[in-house]
Amino acid sequence: MSGALRFAALTSCAIVAGCLGGSVPAPELYRLTPAPAHDDSVGYKKLPGSLAVERYATPGIYGQRGIVYRVDETRYGVYPYREWALPLGEMLGLSTEDVLSGSPLTSERAVFEPATRRGVTYVWRGSVRQFEEADRGKQVFAVVDLEAKLVRASDDSVLWSGSKRLEREVPEGTMPAIVTALSELSRQALMVLIADARSAVEASAPAARQARPLR
Repeated sequence: MSGALRFAALTSCAIVAGCLGGSVPAPELYRLTPAPAHDDSVGYKKLPGSLAVERYATPGIYGQRGIVYRVDETRYGVYPYREWALPLGEMLGLSTEDVLSGSPLTSERAVFEPATRRGVTYVWRGSVRQFEEADRGKQVFAVVDLEAKLVRASDDSVLWSGSKRLEREVPEGTMPAIVTALSELSRQALMVLIADARSAVEASAPAARQARPLR
């Protein structure tokens, strides 16, 4: 069932329940699945210092707890009872921390939202451009488009920036399958972004290695 039809069905149920004095359906809560443990850092040069991962910016509709769907290319909606268990920006920050544990950019472990920025050398700053179910006729897709920057903490200068967009059909069309696809696509996008950042930093290694931590 497409997002538009699912939304209509859920809304109708809520209206009927309200009119008949019934209870409102309990929300379905979902979370992005964590990245599997891996380590592909052998042979890579790491920047000396530490890396703080910020919560991802989630502009507009992506900042709501409801999971976003899109019908065709221009009509958007948010499921009323299908929500993220944690804010999307927080989950993506945690996912980035997980991926960086296996593909580190810095000699010290990357930390999501550290308690203090004192001693932080670099910052990973991301934002969501798309993160949704996309319904095109009878076909259902998962779409992820992320943007990220690697910033030197001492002067807030951008050492690298990039974006990655991925999408995949979800033949089952169920919400668990869509969330699984969004989880996998977001991890793939993060791995590409981190690899791109590593390549850019290695190409400009002398300048990048002059970074000093915040004090």
